[in-house]
Amino acid sequence: MNKSFSYEVKQWNDIKDDYLGASLIIGNGASIALHQEFDFRSLKKKAEELQLFDEDVATLFKEFNTSDFELILRLVWHAKLVNEKLKIKDQKTDEAYQNIKNALIKVVRAVHCPRTHIEDQLPQLYKFTKSFSTIVSLNYDLLMYWIRMYGNDTTINDDGHVFKDCFKKGGLFDHDWEKFRQSYRQEKSITLTFYQHGNLAIFRDIFNAEKKLKTSEDLKLLPMITQYWTDDKIPLFIAEGTGEKKQESIKTSPYLSTIYYEVLPSLIGKDKDHNLVIYGWGMEQQESHLVKQIFKYQSKAKVAISTYSKDQKECHRIYTEIKKLAPQVEVEFFDSQSSGCWNNP
Repeated sequence: MNKSFSYEVKQWNDIKDDYLGASLIIGNGASIALHQEFDFRSLKKKAEELQLFDEDVATLFKEFNTSDFELILRLVWHAKLVNEKLKIKDQKTDEAYQNIKNALIKVVRAVHCPRTHIEDQLPQLYKFTKSFSTIVSLNYDLLMYWIRMYGNDTTINDDGHVFKDCFKKGGLFDHDWEKFRQSYRQEKSITLTFYQHGNLAIFRDIFNAEKKLKTSEDLKLLPMITQYWTDDKIPLFIAEGTGEKKQESIKTSPYLSTIYYEVLPSLIGKDKDHNLVIYGWGMEQQESHLVKQIFKYQSKAKVAISTYSKDQKECHRIYTEIKKLAPQVEVEFFDSQSSGCWNNP
């Protein structure tokens, strides 16, 4: 016997007042809403479509039984650096590293839009995102980075609001991230931003030191990334893989670990309830580890989740998953294309 579900799909403007100062999580659906080229499932598959891998790199993906682009890049990079330190000549490792490095640069250029393609949507994106106290992006693209730069440009916006990503001068992340909620320059309001799956503009070196690339010209950010990538550092991002593999990758990074173990559980709070909005994230099985971290405390918060398809079975799956973890959380759904949310005027 088929069981029917009835979850009301609300309009954002009808519920937005309950989420002023709340937390926001944005997933891949948010990127797709801005640029259709982001509607791909795998960097590896895209690279294969473009025939960017040589035989050795293709073998590595097969032998390690993974589709995780970043994992193979990191393994080959480490091997290359070890060979260099021990003065071991290994042409095949060097060639594999150069191949996967060049493949990633080409595939990112193929799928990532330039800033000019979303420029006209930045005012609406800023208007929406600045109403939240904390934003966690699950995307490694530069879209949230561009929104933050646009919002912090006082020649465009002089409303006293500031986005802070908790990276200090010199590009190093400050793990005492809560202190950034304080106003240092008489800011009227503050939004903290984090990248749970890393970002193309964040790099790490062989000693696991992590730095953010900074530029005053956001139009040049995407081309600068490929120039900044030298043999002693690689971008910090998690593109794909199973939940277990993603969790393992998070643990290798001090920055990603801080977000995972500290920021995510704080989004709806432990001692004080904070409401949460989730936009463009389907909470699929491969990211159940993130869902568990977000809802690890028995909060009584409200959670608003966007839906594009308005599929009742999907709503029920997500509702049930959250209620198992946090029975007292109030869950509601809203139309991802409704007026006022994300890039919708």
